[in-house]
Amino acid sequence: MEIEFTYIKDFCSSHDIEESFIFELHEYELIDLGSVNNQQCIFIEELPKVEKMVRLHRDLNINLEGLGAIYHLLDRTIALQNEVQLLKKRLNR
Repeated sequence: MEIEFTYIKDFCSSHDIEESFIFELHEYELIDLGSVNNQQCIFIEELPKVEKMVRLHRDLNINLEGLGAIYHLLDRTIALQNEVQLLKKRLNR
């Protein structure tokens, strides 16, 4: 199985952001990074999340703590929605 990724340098260049922002997201444990060919990379499954964070940070000027809070709440909301769906299925049986 081939692992798909994009190098941080390429991502930052195409999105016109500093590499330090990506590393700060990683330090706040908001994203996972990897290393391929001795270069830091973002795995493909993380890209939509990273792109949303870049937009929130750039367009709405949300800091890293705010991004962390937003994603914690989004994760919690998704978990609750999944739980509601499961309970609805149980009720229909």
